[in-house]
Amino acid sequence: MIQSIAGEKYTCKAPGKINLHLLIGERRPDGFHNLESVFTALDFADTLVFSLSGEAGKTVLSMKAEDPLLELIRRGQVFEPIAAEKNLVYRAVELFRQKTGFSRAVAVEVTKRIPPGSGLGGGSSDAAAALLTLNGLAASSGAGPLSAEALLEAAAELGSDVPFFVHAAGNRAACEISGRGDRIKPLSPPPPLGVLLAFPGFGIHTGGAFGLLDAARRENPAGFFVPRSGVNLNGSWPGPETWDFSNDFLGLFLDRGAEGEKTLYRRMLADLKRAGASFTGLSGSGSACFGIFDSPEGALEAKKRLPGTPYTLHATFFLASRVRQDYNTRY
Repeated sequence: MIQSIAGEKYTCKAPGKINLHLLIGERRPDGFHNLESVFTALDFADTLVFSLSGEAGKTVLSMKAEDPLLELIRRGQVFEPIAAEKNLVYRAVELFRQKTGFSRAVAVEVTKRIPPGSGLGGGSSDAAAALLTLNGLAASSGAGPLSAEALLEAAAELGSDVPFFVHAAGNRAACEISGRGDRIKPLSPPPPLGVLLAFPGFGIHTGGAFGLLDAARRENPAGFFVPRSGVNLNGSWPGPETWDFSNDFLGLFLDRGAEGEKTLYRRMLADLKRAGASFTGLSGSGSACFGIFDSPEGALEAKKRLPGTPYTLHATFFLASRVRQDYNTRY
């Protein structure tokens, strides 16, 4: 997870993800929902810089924005800042302290590129990056690192998506997810396809999306949570034009969303298809949509074919496909 070290500063990247597939089951007694999903990590990441100095036991968190989040802010979109104590990175550091006795002062500078509320897992990935980085530094501080099992347990305490990003750091960046998000089955790396992300300019609160889904199902309880038809992803991945993946939230938003939002979602998906996407979808509970292209270069060319859109585009690729390109110069 740590990408570079300079003095007492440690830099790492926290990748985003898309859900190629997401079916939501019934609400569980613990308040979560059973789900069935396919997660793939992206070479599209926030950056975290950790500094170990200062007053023992103190945690300081600062944040700044870069494109594409900065582009959304320039367009006048408002993303309310989260109080440090509620931020998942801060909570991850404090949870790690509780579990290990790690006492060094920690300052974390987070460069946000992944928009909040986009369904791309930015906050969860940042939290996983904090756990993994501190776990790597624990021995040098006199605190013992967490075992792999304990690290995953800590990740699950922070959120349902956080364990996936712990797995992703271990080169298991494509996984089939079930249960409340705690059952993780690594998959073979997907092919070197391109991904074009479309950000509508607003975030969606996960709890609100699930509440809307529950309300819709109380009105019409029949016929939901149909299992995926059984594409075997343990071997070679089939071409994206044959994928039978779906997302329960997409139909919900197109049916029950505000008129302006429904129109924008339809346009994003239609534009991605028109630009050559073999498969399109919604990530997580929104708000970002995505198109899958035959190569990273194909996603970049598609972006060029969609100028002047009322939404923001960003081209990337699957982290697990191991496409050898320079993130900083190409994307």
